[in-house]
Amino acid sequence: MFVFAAMSFYWALGGTTGLNTVSLGQELAGESWFIMVLWFTGFLKVIGGLLALALVRAWDRWIPRWLLLIAAWGVGVVLLLHGGDFMVQGALTETGIISFSGPATWTSAHWQTFVWGPWWLLGGLIFCLAAWNYQSISAVD
Repeated sequence: MFVFAAMSFYWALGGTTGLNTVSLGQELAGESWFIMVLWFTGFLKVIGGLLALALVRAWDRWIPRWLLLIAAWGVGVVLLLHGGDFMVQGALTETGIISFSGPATWTSAHWQTFVWGPWWLLGGLIFCLAAWNYQSISAVD
């Protein structure tokens, strides 16, 4: 999550390397609302990284266990849906069932299908496993 946050912050600060792998990234670079979205998602990713750490550290002294569990399961499900959405849309695009609308490029669709989608899907699975593990451990305590 921290690596993805760093990427969002880099793009928000005007960096362009890798931006063409994100849907409409290069077309929207420099747009003030897109920069705000990048900052916002960057901070969400930092919070997600801290949440992941909270599941393996003794931070439940400060944060109630029930709140950590709700947040962890919620993040896991959102990441699964996000990655799955990328992969389904990408597969539909790759097979020609749907076509690009607007200035989207094949590069971003290909990256979302074969890199970003699976990566977010894997992150969702890992978050759900971490939540399940944390839930199992907290049930024993």
